[in-house]
Amino acid sequence: MQQSAVKRHAQSDSESDSEYRQRRERNNIAVKKSREKSRARAQTTNAKVEELRCENTELEGKINILTKEVDLLKDLLMLRAGKKRDADSSDNAVTSQPSTTADSCTVAADPNLVQQDHGYVSQVKRTHKSR
Repeated sequence: MQQSAVKRHAQSDSESDSEYRQRRERNNIAVKKSREKSRARAQTTNAKVEELRCENTELEGKINILTKEVDLLKDLLMLRAGKKRDADSSDNAVTSQPSTTADSCTVAADPNLVQQDHGYVSQVKRTHKSR
């Protein structure tokens, strides 16, 4: 009886060994798939991060341009308001010739901004010179 038990045990060992190997193989395949998905997710995330960094850099550039435009427009407005005040006070005293300093656009603004010729600033520049 011991011989038959040994034979059964040997058979069950080979069966359990093949089952174990199949489970290990399935597990290895699942691990490979999981790692591939993880790598793909990481690559997608890195690509998105790089895209957002580029977009952020562009937006910061636009912020700088718009800030310069706002500063220029403020300077133009202050110059215009100062000219109007001067004109109002000179109308009360003596009739005077209109000043041409505003027409020459002597605004204390960043000259690089005017040279960049961005939409609204260039429109203001042309409108200002035509007056």
